[in-house]
Amino acid sequence: MTDLSIYSQEFTIGSFDTDWHGNAKLTSLCNYLQEVAGNHVDLIGQGLEDLNQKNHAWVLSRMKIKIIRPAKWKETIRIETFPTGLKSLFGARDFRIFDADDQIIALASSYWLVVDLKTHRPLRPHDVVKNMPIGNYTEVFEEELDKLPPLSQEAELIEEMKIHYSDIDINRHVNNVKYLKWLIDAFPHEQLTEKPISELEINFLHELKLGEYIQIYQELDDDNHMNCKIKSSTTGKENCRARILFNHINY
Repeated sequence: MTDLSIYSQEFTIGSFDTDWHGNAKLTSLCNYLQEVAGNHVDLIGQGLEDLNQKNHAWVLSRMKIKIIRPAKWKETIRIETFPTGLKSLFGARDFRIFDADDQIIALASSYWLVVDLKTHRPLRPHDVVKNMPIGNYTEVFEEELDKLPPLSQEAELIEEMKIHYSDIDINRHVNNVKYLKWLIDAFPHEQLTEKPISELEINFLHELKLGEYIQIYQELDDDNHMNCKIKSSTTGKENCRARILFNHINY
């Protein structure tokens, strides 16, 4: 009998998913994570099409990813995912990324909301999550994914841009990974090359839609993390917050 409490899938890193050093982009890894999560809930019977029949949808609310070492061009990796139960109004799901030698090269955790597509308001996820098979797996991080604190008024405005057609996904709003791309691209390439990102935590607060204009802010905290936010200058709403740690090692 198939164990539906855990799911794994392999990916081979293509040149289009790497940076100029041949390392897998963080955005590419996050695309893989979303793909694996979606395939798992499809298998369970709680996927996008299943929830859409009830006018419901999964919405990613919080995520944390830790890179132990980057995956390389042409390398085949295996991503393992499993739900870990309820965290208040969130359904929690963890990920482990393995190399060909079965060594863990990255870890990730995510919190998801079940949202009513008509009202755009979150629902109690218990009816959905209670039907998910939960295995006896150790959560990848000891700490829960708390809401990140707001940036101060002294945060620096780094960049402004407009939301374009290619930023929009099947849900008709900006795809989660686009937020990561914008936040990462706002850093100088010298910084990303010399000190690659080793850990990133992000909260998705409000959706962005086609034609909106956004502003990206940054602020360094006392723990040497770079705190970031994306704010819509069209609506005045804060759309996401992130906390980024850079590695002192150039892989």
